[in-house]
Amino acid sequence: MLFRWASGALVVCRADAFRDVGGFNQELYAADEIDLSQHLKKWGKKRGLKFSILTKHPLETSSRKLQLYSRWEIAGQFFKVLLSPRRALQDKKKLPMWYNGRR
Repeated sequence: MLFRWASGALVVCRADAFRDVGGFNQELYAADEIDLSQHLKKWGKKRGLKFSILTKHPLETSSRKLQLYSRWEIAGQFFKVLLSPRRALQDKKKLPMWYNGRR
């Protein structure tokens, strides 16, 4: 909750807000929900609306990626994005954990 980003598989918002901010950024191959949440926060703030992230829910995320990739692969992916976020997030080849087809 440090950055208050809506990240993950499910983002719910008002249809007018989604349209007004332009929806998901089609240039991003990962973290597009974080980009969207930042735009929605600004949109809501201008209108006096509250941005909320639901933290108590019965959903569990899959640990499949942890089983499919080594610690080094996960760390490498993390540091690529950390060191060059825009470049990494805009190129499928730099995001093998999401786009290499390993399932």
